Amino acid sequence: MSHRVAVVGAGLAGVATAFELAALGLQVQVFERGGSVAEQASFAGSALLSPFVPDLNEDAPAPLSWRWRRWRAGQRGGDAHAALVSLSLLSLARTAELRHSLGLDDEAAEGLLIALTDARRLAAAEAKLEGWRALGLAVELLDAEQARRREPGLNADVPLAAALAFEGAGAGNARLFAQQLRHQAQRLGAGFRFHTTVRAIGTAGSGLTLRHEYTPPPEAPTRTHGGEREAGDTLPQPPGPQEEHFDAVVLCNGLDAEALAGRRLRLAAQHEASVTAPLRVLEAHPHLGPRAGWIDTSRGLAVARIGQRVRVTGGLAVTGARDRHAADFEALHRGLQHWFPGSVLHQQVQQGQSRRSLATDGLPLIGAGARSGLWLNLAPCGGWGLACGAAQVLAQQIAGQTPAIDINLLGPQRLA
Repeated sequence: MSHRVAVVGAGLAGVATAFELAALGLQVQVFERGGSVAEQASFAGSALLSPFVPDLNEDAPAPLSWRWRRWRAGQRGGDAHAALVSLSLLSLARTAELRHSLGLDDEAAEGLLIALTDARRLAAAEAKLEGWRALGLAVELLDAEQARRREPGLNADVPLAAALAFEGAGAGNARLFAQQLRHQAQRLGAGFRFHTTVRAIGTAGSGLTLRHEYTPPPEAPTRTHGGEREAGDTLPQPPGPQEEHFDAVVLCNGLDAEALAGRRLRLAAQHEASVTAPLRVLEAHPHLGPRAGWIDTSRGLAVARIGQRVRVTGGLAVTGARDRHAADFEALHRGLQHWFPGSVLHQQVQQGQSRRSLATDGLPLIGAGARSGLWLNLAPCGGWGLACGAAQVLAQQIAGQTPAIDINLLGPQRLA
C-alpha cells in the first residue's frame, strides 16, 4: 500500500483523486502549475453529467493519421466500451453520493435529453436501444410531445422526431464542484501547492522522486475568488528545483502527462468551445432556456442549465497535441437560438475553449503507468461525468483495495 501520494494537476480529475485518496487515509500532496483548481480544461467545459453511450456522437474533425490509428485501435473489440459504461454509471452514483454526504451545491439540474431530429436518427437509436440496455444503461425513448413536456422551452417550430432520456444524468457546474471538493480534501489532510510545476519524475528505491519548481506569475496574485482567497496560491515556496520522495504519483495533468509518463502515449488534443450567458428572466415567458441538459448530435452541441446561466458547448475537433484550433463560437450561438430562442442575454456572454488529452482509441487512460508507483488518470471522453468514478476506482487500486469495478481494459498498457 502506498502511504504518501503526489497528484499532478488540480483540475476536476486531480481534485477528485486527491479527495478519494485522502478519504482512504493516505497522505496526499497536489501540485498545480496554475493559481487555483479547475483553471484549464475544467474551467468552462461541458456542464453535462451523462453516462457514456457507445456510437452515439458524431465523429469530430480530426487528422487522417489520427483517424487511422483510432480505427486500428477500435478493431480490438467492444469490451472496453462496456467497462467505460460501467465506470460512467459508477461515477454518476458517486457524484450524487458526494453531493449528498458532503452538502455540495454545484447548481445541479436533473435530466438529460438527446435529440433525435429526424426519422433516420430515430431508427438508428431504436436499433441500438436493447444493446445499450444490455450494458446497464437505463434509457427511455420519448416521442416529440413527451420531450417537449420535459423541456417546455424548446422551439416549437423546430422539427423533432423523438428524444432519448437517460436515468441519473443531468448538469452542473464542474468548476464549482471542484472548488468545494478541494476544501473537503483539505479537511481530510490533503495539501495543495499552486504555481508549482513538476519538472521530472524519477525512481528511488521502492518509490518515486518528484522534482518540482515554484513558478509564480510575474506579479504575485492578489485577486480573490468569490470573496475567499485561494489558500495556497500566494504561500512562499523555496526558489529553484526541489525534490521530494513519494510512494506513488498520479498524473492528472492532461496533455502534459506524456512528458512525465516515461513512455510514449500518442496523445492528441481534443478541443471544445463554449459560450456561457445569463438566462433571460421574463414573467410572461417562464420557460425560457433548458431545464437541465440537451444534446443535439446533428449539430455536435450540448446545452445545459447552470443555475441562472446557460452553457453551450461543442465544436469538438482533434489535432496534434501541441496544435491550436480556431473555435467557431457563432455556431454555438446559432445552435442555442435554434433550440432555445431568446433565452439568454447575449451582451453578457462569456466565451471559452478547452484542450483535453485524447488517446488513440478515444478511451480514457486510467490505471498503472510504465513505472512502478506511477498512475494515470486521463479521462476526457466522458467529460466531468467520469471524474468521481475514475478517482474512486484509482484510489482503491493505489491503496491496495479491491476496486468497485474492473477497469483494467481502460489502463495505459493497452497502448503498448
